[in-house]
Amino acid sequence: MSSNLLLIALLLSGAGHENAATAEYAGFVGVWRFAAVEVNGAKQPAPPFATNKLIISPGGRYVIVQGPRITRGVIQLDPTTTPKHYDVTVTNGPAKGLKTSGVYELAGDTYRLCLPLGGKVRPASVASKPSTIFFVFQREKHDIKDALEAVGRQELAGRWQAVTYALDGKKATDEQMRKIQLLIDGEGKTTAVNNGKMFIASTIKIDPIAEPMTMDLTFTDGAPKGTTSLGIYKIEGGVLTICRAPAKKPRPTDFSSTPDSGLTLMTYKREAAATK
Repeated sequence: MSSNLLLIALLLSGAGHENAATAEYAGFVGVWRFAAVEVNGAKQPAPPFATNKLIISPGGRYVIVQGPRITRGVIQLDPTTTPKHYDVTVTNGPAKGLKTSGVYELAGDTYRLCLPLGGKVRPASVASKPSTIFFVFQREKHDIKDALEAVGRQELAGRWQAVTYALDGKKATDEQMRKIQLLIDGEGKTTAVNNGKMFIASTIKIDPIAEPMTMDLTFTDGAPKGTTSLGIYKIEGGVLTICRAPAKKPRPTDFSSTPDSGLTLMTYKREAAATK
């Protein structure tokens, strides 16, 4: 074979692998139910779908909902191996930074996944065995954006203590921050209070599929009433970070506030729920 023909053959071969991976990622997009769970070879009760689910976005980003606990991460697929490889990296939550190597099988609306239990050695087969965690997931007929918005509202709901505030790079004092809390309900209504008194209220519209996630704040009370501010947000380790632009200005692209930028950068720490 001539060198030119060999080069073309190699390029076509690489394109085939790339196309296979792209198609494989697309097959995972959706909202998934834990249909079966086995740990160390023993069957576990399947958790209820209403409060436990796996949501996979295009590109391999995922969210696992386990009651009040929400974990985000990314999966990397290699469908060219036997068995196929499924590598998981946790990007947010208590296990942030954890990487796990597994194997999987995907067939339409069902996929089977096997991960190592307490170790980093990739399982040799997609089967329930000692020293593995084995899952069967079933795709549910739910809109992925609706599901992620519900997760986003769940993550945001609560009472948040202000930690930092900067406008045009100018920071507020710690004493000022101690007086301010942000309350967000499950429908996206927010109230900011200073010394217990409301000074700004808004409704928020989120897009948790965007990267970074976006937040549109329409103010319903206080000085900015009647205006809408475009922002971005993230939640990491119980800390909510919001960066927003003035009304009628473009959405920020990163989490920063510098002189003359017009951007407001805020961080809040989630307050623990009161025990009864």
